[in-house]
Amino acid sequence: MVYPDYQPVNDPAAQARFEALWQTKMDPKAGLTVVEITEAIHGDDILGLYIMGENPAISDPNASHARAALAKLQHLVVRDIFLTETACYADVVLPASAWPEKDGTVTNSNRQVQMGRQALQPPGSARQDLWIIEQMAQGMGLDWHYSGPEPVFEEMRTSMDSSRGMSWQRLQAEDAITYPCATPDDPGQAVMFGDGFPTKDGRGKFVPCDVTDPDELPDQDYPLVLLTGRLLEHWHTGAITRRASILDQL
Repeated sequence: MVYPDYQPVNDPAAQARFEALWQTKMDPKAGLTVVEITEAIHGDDILGLYIMGENPAISDPNASHARAALAKLQHLVVRDIFLTETACYADVVLPASAWPEKDGTVTNSNRQVQMGRQALQPPGSARQDLWIIEQMAQGMGLDWHYSGPEPVFEEMRTSMDSSRGMSWQRLQAEDAITYPCATPDDPGQAVMFGDGFPTKDGRGKFVPCDVTDPDELPDQDYPLVLLTGRLLEHWHTGAITRRASILDQL
């Protein structure tokens, strides 16, 4: 897998960089994909899981297989703002905070780093995500003490060249900045790779492919092709959007 900024964990230079930043030895072996995690649970290689803001009971392929894996775990912790289908399998559910209930930044698919400002207090027993993470880290013997999201963002900025030109103060003033942003006076690059790709020769790699039949084709016994689909008005599994009355009406 990757470190922040898509830096490969098996890259010695990236490993050295994050070992120096975090003052700990990093494993150069890539982790498991989502599908591989499910198989590892069935193979008794993974006994516990901590899931934050995801809903694999709905989103993972072969849902019955994925749900059987969740039920098989010795210990499952789910941190979310709603009791999702995945949370129904949990031994412990940690009620987290929603977007308007915390300060911090979010990076969208358009590469915009956006500043979010708290408008509401988390309801009931819900806690802000940073507090939950810190408490868990301290319980495992780690000396994690952040005064808020600002030092977390500074740590992120230090580790990611694409965001080096951003600062907490600049985001507060501008609300959103597009990465890559290399210097404090860089307005943010709307187009990536305009000067070349991050390869040895600076050129992109295009690989031709042949169209092949899928492993299973319709036949006399199974004449249908079934596809998973998405609804325009609902994001992913709908854990949040299905609880928005306007989107449900659409």
